Amino acid sequence: MYVFMFLVSMFYLIPLLVLLTTSLKPESQILTRTWEWIPKTFTLDNYKLVLKNYPFIKWTLNSLVIASGTVFFTLITALPAGYAFAKLDFKGKNFLFTMVLLTIMVPFFAYTPQLYLLIDKLGMKNTYLGIILPLTTSGVSVFLFRQFIVQLPDELLEAASLDGCTSFQTFFKIILPLSKPAITTSVIFTFVKAWNNLLWPLIASSNEATKPLTVGLALNVFGVTTGFMHQPPYGLMMAAAFLSIISPIALFIFLQRYFVQGIATTGIK
Repeated sequence: MYVFMFLVSMFYLIPLLVLLTTSLKPESQILTRTWEWIPKTFTLDNYKLVLKNYPFIKWTLNSLVIASGTVFFTLITALPAGYAFAKLDFKGKNFLFTMVLLTIMVPFFAYTPQLYLLIDKLGMKNTYLGIILPLTTSGVSVFLFRQFIVQLPDELLEAASLDGCTSFQTFFKIILPLSKPAITTSVIFTFVKAWNNLLWPLIASSNEATKPLTVGLALNVFGVTTGFMHQPPYGLMMAAAFLSIISPIALFIFLQRYFVQGIATTGIK
């Protein structure tokens, strides 16, 4: 098992190591016949060029705003929905929950044209809100919260009701504190999904003021949309790519303990 885990870890780790070591090499040492894991000459020039030649900080801040806004709106909609589906009794609950699950099967690309027309009609094109709102619909988060909250003992809710708590008070005072692992899991999944999203921000934002990191890198650094653009040096591209993944990795490292608990959906011990 340890050997298997080591092989899987290396499968994911090696590309990151290649990314890092290439970004620290001068261009003359990158395209060589023999691969060198440790650069003969370490240089930070590639990182300096990225920060100097491109509005990298602005792109990063835009991505942080979009990802954080997506997380916020997802939580304030998916959490109450998960609680309602798990613990409240109302007419049509199973049907509505089935409809939520069906949204997971519909690819985002299927209704992207309609979303664009709607956002444009509402005058929200090239705005943070216009990018964030379509990304906040998350049937996965609703399902995750529902599955986690349904494990919580009904006796807790009954005790809260006997103490005079309303459904809203029970949600805020009991459900939320006990749902930290599930919330953390949703935060990581939603943040990474919004951070890495390229298609929708590329369509909804053509303005530098709201352009996120993925769009900025794709259009200005990697030149993936046209073959006429001069390809930048590999070291510069690797440096830009490495800088772009720092925020999601830092978020996961900071929240990994709760993330594992949320995936396991252990409930109350």
